[in-house]
Amino acid sequence: MKLESFRRRFFELLPRYEFNGILGHGGIGIVFSAFDRELEETVAIKVLSPDLGWDEHALLARFKREVALSRKIKHPNVARMYDYGIAGDYPFITMELIDGQDLWTLIGTRHRYPAAETVPIVRQIARGAAAIHRLGILHRDLKSQNVIIDRQGAAVILDFGLARGSWDPGLTMASVLLGTPQYMSPEQALGNELDERADLYSIGVIAWEMLAGKTPFQGESPVATAMMHVNDPLPDIRRLAPDVPADLYAVLGKVLSRDRADRYASALELADALARCDTGAAAPLAGERRLPAAEAIAREVEKALDSITLPRESRPAPRVEAPRTLVTARPRRRHPIVLVVETEVRDLLRLATALCMTGCRTLEVTGAEEALETVLSKRVDLVVMATSLAGMDGFDVARILKSIPRVAHIPVLLLAPSPDRALHAFALQSGAADLLPKPVSRALLEERTWELLRRRGFRHPADGAPPSRERAPSSRPHSRPKERSKSRS
Repeated sequence: MKLESFRRRFFELLPRYEFNGILGHGGIGIVFSAFDRELEETVAIKVLSPDLGWDEHALLARFKREVALSRKIKHPNVARMYDYGIAGDYPFITMELIDGQDLWTLIGTRHRYPAAETVPIVRQIARGAAAIHRLGILHRDLKSQNVIIDRQGAAVILDFGLARGSWDPGLTMASVLLGTPQYMSPEQALGNELDERADLYSIGVIAWEMLAGKTPFQGESPVATAMMHVNDPLPDIRRLAPDVPADLYAVLGKVLSRDRADRYASALELADALARCDTGAAAPLAGERRLPAAEAIAREVEKALDSITLPRESRPAPRVEAPRTLVTARPRRRHPIVLVVETEVRDLLRLATALCMTGCRTLEVTGAEEALETVLSKRVDLVVMATSLAGMDGFDVARILKSIPRVAHIPVLLLAPSPDRALHAFALQSGAADLLPKPVSRALLEERTWELLRRRGFRHPADGAPPSRERAPSSRPHSRPKERSKSRS
């Protein structure tokens, strides 16, 4: 059926939608942009061609399940779905329209992404996958074409056409190619039972594609490509991208392991491992957002601190570029020290108290410059910081810390009221570990704080023997940061 008659007939059957344009089309259907008169919002409509001979009942069941799964997922890195149905012979799904381009097209235009831009995007994809996995859902077709990058640099996962929840393992359609061979894990290529680590492998392929400009395996046919994931060793990406940092190279080697037991256990663990990679200065911010005189302030602070003799941590030995197994650091026998940065004193005390109750010690400051000074001059294991600060915001502070090698390894948790998709993207572009809603619940604060601290070798008191009572560094020489501990009398 010709495309124009296909379009005209479909919209005649659905007067609720006003046709705006064609977003894309292929062998199995077409995606339209249309104005939904009931929602008063522009949406995307995915329509499958009636010429494919779908079983109507099976297809409706799949569409209904796809929409039901998506509605359960509330995450900025996952596109929302609205409705499903059949108009005449045309089965369709309506979904959120993302103003941006798919990552596959962007890679074709850019050819290669630097590590500083690749990592924030892949972290967002991993975070979206983590939200999907928390509901027991596997995507099973994560690829660069199914990721849209919007104008603020946010990555949004699309297309749950192959997703399957653990509650419904039997719903399959043999006529659909289950997955895309270039991104397919070895176990998926062999038709074995899948778990979330199959999606992690696909995310690893997307990262490889961004860095190298192409996927690691490209055979003469779809089956040949799929079998290369099973049988061929992973090529050395440094032949195509020699500037890939050693720790990012190690993350790729782990997530793309042929044996899924050697990969990361979860998408969130992968996201946190990526956050620890030293990719140099943070990626440029998308859109029109620009930093104020933040870097100049940071240089002034560091210059002032360098003018006095301060104890500095020894620089780590140069990293080797050979692949290595990433292991958890040895448990540290002291309380972790968290710097809390918040302008509102009441919120500052509430956050510090909540963190102390989980087994941390805290240093507290109310401004951005104080935060930079404290991180550069004292022992700090984690920063929990509001985005709204005087002088410069928390995004700027996170970017500055990421750009200073001796403190770039310190994770930053940002807090913002009602954070939207753009703010989440800005947070990760700035090098922050995460962005949490403000006010943050004590349970969520403890969960994310200790996920990050465990990665740094600390043990939560509930994990076993408590750490020793080693005192945190005194803040007497600088009166502004105040230290708190639940062990204080």
